[in-house]
Amino acid sequence: MTDNYLIDCIKRFQDLPEGIQEAFGGFDSCLKIKTIEEAYNVSLSFAVILVAINELTVDDLPDYLVLEFKLDRSKAEEITKYLDKEIFGPVLDLVLGDTDEDSESNSKSETNSFGPIVNLNFDEKKELILKTFTDQLIPALLAEPDKLQDFNIAIFQAFNIDDVLEDRVESLLYNNQEKIGDHQIILDNHPASPSIANWLKDFIKKYGSDIFNEVILAEYLSQSLNVKQLKPNEKELVRKLLKLYYNLVFFPESMDGVPLENWQIFPIDEQYLKTKNQVAAQNNDLSKNEETDKTNLSKITEVSPVLETTSEPVVSERQKIIFDLQKNLTKYPVSSLEYKAVRQEINRLSRK
Repeated sequence: MTDNYLIDCIKRFQDLPEGIQEAFGGFDSCLKIKTIEEAYNVSLSFAVILVAINELTVDDLPDYLVLEFKLDRSKAEEITKYLDKEIFGPVLDLVLGDTDEDSESNSKSETNSFGPIVNLNFDEKKELILKTFTDQLIPALLAEPDKLQDFNIAIFQAFNIDDVLEDRVESLLYNNQEKIGDHQIILDNHPASPSIANWLKDFIKKYGSDIFNEVILAEYLSQSLNVKQLKPNEKELVRKLLKLYYNLVFFPESMDGVPLENWQIFPIDEQYLKTKNQVAAQNNDLSKNEETDKTNLSKITEVSPVLETTSEPVVSERQKIIFDLQKNLTKYPVSSLEYKAVRQEINRLSRK
């Protein structure tokens, strides 16, 4: 494989719609690819790119893996099966849309209906944000972490563009009539609807409208008589709601000391963030190693006048290819599928 072919394929991948790129090479997909790579001790990032750009079909993939990595046919088919299940199948669902009208549960249906947002323009993002806080807050709170991360980024971007949007969103939150729980709650000594608006009123009545912390949140969730009548999944929804309220209403104080990449309005699972940060740290280490490699290689290429007179080239063709690929690495985010594909090719050439 030439470096020109690899870079050309990556450019074709980057010409795909953003939603398709995210589905093939987003953070969640890269984690799944990494898991399969580690299980079979094989590099798969470029193979996924080839399927994404229709350079390979899924049916062709076992043959490619056999030829490229000298794998047994059965192992190549196993890898293809896992990739098809974890990566290619979900992308096909994204392209065709979800046609399954018989969802197992209402909450699952609502969760799957949320997003994506990455391929929307500003007006569309703004409309989705307002719609979500009006009557789709519960599906959003139940959404998968990767979708919520994209949504949070879109919210912060929209707030920066539209100065009054944050106030409108807060107002919608305080007036949201979606219900958490099947039973009425007691508010001001009277039965009331278990609406999001009333859950917030109940919390604020007990603890005031000042900024609060995890201790206060835990106290409310464990001691409130209204919360005690909830099912575990409903109680978790209230917890997420109050975290959302805290993140939104008390921003930017709510994000004080939080790394920018972890800023959030909708709360995201802590384990997801931890795993994401670990992968980012690993990729940063790879990036540092790459800079060291480039420095060392630049020293090699500094040929003295005496050496220039010899007939043998100091830098081999393979080293030149590696150097060119290393220069291309700087074009891609370290956590991207493109970066992984180029890095894996550099490693393969370096082992020769």
